[in-house]
Amino acid sequence: MAIFGKGNTMNMIHHEGLPGYTDKTAITMKLDEENCCLIFRARALKKPEIKLPLNKITKAGNVNVTEIEQQSKIGRAFVGGLLFGGAGAIVGAMSAGEKQKIQTLYIINYLSDGKEKAIVLQGNGSNLNCFKFQNKLGKYLPKPEHKEEKEVVL
Repeated sequence: MAIFGKGNTMNMIHHEGLPGYTDKTAITMKLDEENCCLIFRARALKKPEIKLPLNKITKAGNVNVTEIEQQSKIGRAFVGGLLFGGAGAIVGAMSAGEKQKIQTLYIINYLSDGKEKAIVLQGNGSNLNCFKFQNKLGKYLPKPEHKEEKEVVL
């Protein structure tokens, strides 16, 4: 067995899309190639196992989302004022700003009852098999259509 496993499972954090699962539930996502499905299991809670047939998946992959955090000018001014008086309050307020935080989400789009739906997951930081998993899953996903450029004659 390889050091990092076969690449059939990933530990994720559920955000939305799995019925009966709440936000921030730790789950294991397993690619069951024998039964042609993805299996979702809660890691700590007793939740029902969910199976998603691979032929219903339209696309899956990582998406980067940028979050902007506003730092509180009032809070920084208060702390600066407590520590260094009036001058500290001014410096504290001036030091507040915005921080950008990039979050990578794993999104699985699939069809159910004729509607496009999505499962939104986030890696928990220990997904050493991510590339192996995505390559294995990619074998079962529909290939993107290549649009042919048509020649225009005037």
